[in-house]
Amino acid sequence: MFIHSVKIRVRYGETDQMGYVYYGNYAEYFEVGRVEMLRSLGLTYKDLEEEHGIIMPVTSLNIRYVRPAFYDNELKLITTLREIPGKNIIFHVEIFNAEEKMVCAGSVRLCFIDKKSGTRINTPPQISDRLKPYFS
Repeated sequence: MFIHSVKIRVRYGETDQMGYVYYGNYAEYFEVGRVEMLRSLGLTYKDLEEEHGIIMPVTSLNIRYVRPAFYDNELKLITTLREIPGKNIIFHVEIFNAEEKMVCAGSVRLCFIDKKSGTRINTPPQISDRLKPYFS
């Protein structure tokens, strides 16, 4: 299992008229979690796309909202890979407020596409090789 944590702060423009973080912004927070998780492994989306010709479209998103977050709240995003990816990679995300109470949780499933051919591929070695130590 591979677990990564990152903190973010809610910006004013991410809130709705009621003062809550707009529900659609949580998908962006999930993206921050997975991008920073990959970066912690020495990978970037930019390098995967530009140097290796791999894109990772989202195929499903699941979010369960527990309690609201508000402007200027500090949130902790915990992103977990529970299994080594095969045809898909599934990021499980939990978001907590400063009081360590869960704000929301969910998962994002992505697949791997060869950018040039547009065909679906298995997990590229650039990713699987870096994850193997966490799953042995």
